[in-house]
Amino acid sequence: MADNFGKGKTGNTEGSSGISRRKVLSSAVSATSVSLIPLVTTSCTTPIQPSGLVLSAEAQPLLEAFVDRLIPADENGPGALAAGAVFYINNSMADWNSQETDVLVEGLFALTRAARRRFDREFTLLSDSNKDALLRDMEDGQIDGFDNSAQIFSRLHRLTLEGMFSDPYYGGNQNYAGWDLIGYPGAVMASSPDMQRMGGRLPPLHTSAYGSDFDGE
Repeated sequence: MADNFGKGKTGNTEGSSGISRRKVLSSAVSATSVSLIPLVTTSCTTPIQPSGLVLSAEAQPLLEAFVDRLIPADENGPGALAAGAVFYINNSMADWNSQETDVLVEGLFALTRAARRRFDREFTLLSDSNKDALLRDMEDGQIDGFDNSAQIFSRLHRLTLEGMFSDPYYGGNQNYAGWDLIGYPGAVMASSPDMQRMGGRLPPLHTSAYGSDFDGE
C-alpha cells in the first residue's frame, strides 16, 4: 500500500498536486479495501460525533497537512481532507485505535521536526513539492532521527484510506465523497440485470450499513 505514494507523480514546482491520485485510489480499491465497504443496506446521512478531543492544537494541522498531500483534491473531486479523513482518524484515536494515539501523534511531531531540520520551516508551511519529498523519505524510512518513520507513514496511510472510503458512519467519507470517486454506489442487497452490465457506472445510492437509529443523530 505505502508504495503507491513513493511511486506517484511528484511535482517539481510550487502548487503542484504532487501525488498520483490514480495510484493512491488503486490501492483503495485493492483487496485491502474490502474491509472498508459494508455489506448491508440502510440509510446514513450523519456521521458519528467525536468520542473526545484527542489531537492537540499543534498535532491537528500536521495531520491535516499529511492527509491533504496523500489524497489531494483534483478535477475528479474532493480529497481526503474535505472528505473528513481527519475527522475519522480523530474518532479512531479516541476509541478503537486509542492504544496507537501516542505513537502516531509523536510521529507527526517527528515529521515536523524533520521539516525544520531540512527546510527550516514547519511541515505545514512547506511547499507541496517539499512536503512530498519529505513524505517520500518518511515512507522509505530515510529520515535521520525518525527511526520508525516508515511504520508511522504506513499506519497513517491506512487510516487515511479508511477515512476516505469507509462507511460515513465513522466520520469520514462525508457526503459519500470517497464512494462517489471510485464509483461505489453504496450497499446494495440485490441488483438488476441492468446494474450488472459491464462498462457502465451504477448511479450513486448513498446507502450505508447503519440505519437512522445508529447514524449519530
